[in-house]
Amino acid sequence: MCRAITCSSCKRPSWAGCGAHVESVLGDVPPADRCQCPREPRGIGKAIRSLFGAKRSS
Repeated sequence: MCRAITCSSCKRPSWAGCGAHVESVLGDVPPADRCQCPREPRGIGKAIRSLFGAKRSS
């Protein structure tokens, strides 16, 4: 299940979770007002990447 969050980078509304319920949690937020920051690759978080020194692919 997805949930609404605030992006830590841009401070705009965003979502966390599986991605199947985005419209149900952000439906009242116009798409132009939502976070547009790049999403983390699925299954690889910042903590894991920094722990092992992996670099984000472009």
